[in-house]
Amino acid sequence: MSTGIAVPVGASNADVVFVIDRVMHYHVDMLRAVEKGLAVQGLTFAVLSAVDAVGTVGRVATREKAAANHRHFRLSEKLLGRFMLRYQHGLVDTLKALRPRVVISTCHSGTFSEWAALHWARRSGVRTVAWQCGYEYNPGRLKRAALAAFIPRFDFHLCYHSNARTYALQHGARDDQALVIHNTIDESKIVPMDRAAARAALVQRYPQLAGQRIVLHVGAVLAEKRVEQILDALQASPRDDLFFVLVGDGPHLPVLKARYADRTDWLAVGRVVDGVGIFFDAADVFVLPGTGGLAINEAMAHRLPVISGYADGSADDLVLDGQTGYRLRSDSPAELATLIERVLASPGEAAQLGLAGEQRIRGALSFRSFTERVASTLVAQCALARR
Repeated sequence: MSTGIAVPVGASNADVVFVIDRVMHYHVDMLRAVEKGLAVQGLTFAVLSAVDAVGTVGRVATREKAAANHRHFRLSEKLLGRFMLRYQHGLVDTLKALRPRVVISTCHSGTFSEWAALHWARRSGVRTVAWQCGYEYNPGRLKRAALAAFIPRFDFHLCYHSNARTYALQHGARDDQALVIHNTIDESKIVPMDRAAARAALVQRYPQLAGQRIVLHVGAVLAEKRVEQILDALQASPRDDLFFVLVGDGPHLPVLKARYADRTDWLAVGRVVDGVGIFFDAADVFVLPGTGGLAINEAMAHRLPVISGYADGSADDLVLDGQTGYRLRSDSPAELATLIERVLASPGEAAQLGLAGEQRIRGALSFRSFTERVASTLVAQCALARR
């Protein structure tokens, strides 16, 4: 499948180029903050990305410009077995035209154009930085072999969280090449509402929420999110006042609607970006059984207790058991039902969990600290470039 438009190759120079398949709405603040941090040091910045076809659901790229020099390439994707193979058309030619000192990319070993860009960069004296999520969807011997050849090609790794750093080291990065940046959202833009006021406003929209305890999930609705575990946990719970609110869309949503068509204890409201805060403020607990990450940060910024599985690996840094929320240790709906009951049983403890999460997100793991770590690393890498 091909999406997006071809990248013009006659671009002006940029010291740092960020290559990312899709710029999501939550990337925009980060990219602009990094651009600003580099500009203070006299360095220029460009973003290269694709756009999605109109009507795409789930994880959909924003069409908003994330940098003054933001250009789009055509992205081809093909699912081969369990592996997604990609090609970013015109990438190397565009990099040659931009003449960067540093290229930062999302470190997908299945992206053929990324291998080509790494080869060009090594020959040209350009430093390469991996934007390292560190979550492996398709582990196995073949993938380990590919990663062992791919990851050491990068000069440096900016790691979303502690687990991403471990992932980079396990696949060949050196200890001095990997920095944990604690990927997050701009929490300064979030001003939590009073919970009772938010609840009253949401009940006006959705009267079925009146008198219910709201279990919330926000994000693209994909099979790997394991939303079924939440719905099954509600059924396993002895409580009769639980209501699940699902905010988001995606290819797995029709599957859920068909499987749970006879249930009246849940509601799918669709994709919400602007105005999503009221759902966090009105809810009693946020649950993430499967993959994901930044929704945890957003929930914590809204003082909402979190119950999470491994997520994308970030939960180990964010969800501290009994301090900012609770961790799921299995795929058992019964375990999730027990943890939901634990949160709801004590409003005082739930408030403490939410407050501790907010302090963590607005303190050591703040957006400002995150973007400063990114920008300062890129400045240092620019100084090491040979060109």
